[in-house]
Amino acid sequence: MASARGFCERCGARLRLTTRAPDVRCDACGRARALEDAFGDGERELTAGAREFKFHHGVEARHPNGTRVGATEEVTRERATVDEKCPKCKHKGLNFYTMQLRSADEGQTVFYECPKCSHTFSQNN
Repeated sequence: MASARGFCERCGARLRLTTRAPDVRCDACGRARALEDAFGDGERELTAGAREFKFHHGVEARHPNGTRVGATEEVTRERATVDEKCPKCKHKGLNFYTMQLRSADEGQTVFYECPKCSHTFSQNN
């Protein structure tokens, strides 16, 4: 069966370049082909993830802000509080934040959230 360059001739799956080996193996069916047969003898592009980058270069890939690529960071929200009662559970002390949702010559919208029952509501100022 004839196949397009970069695709397995047995199963049709896209072939991935993962090493500098002279052959490439299909991840789906395992068939191996010579690199030139699979991709031609022209220029090739290799996309590597964070794991491959660390393996080949010996350092962890990092974003410009210094965090590791692929690392998950916990997001914490800190909001201002106001001494108002929740209309649902009557808890005193609501978290709030504001956003300008309407035109600039009108007031901001204030969003409130109860830390006890998580009830949310908004008010236009």
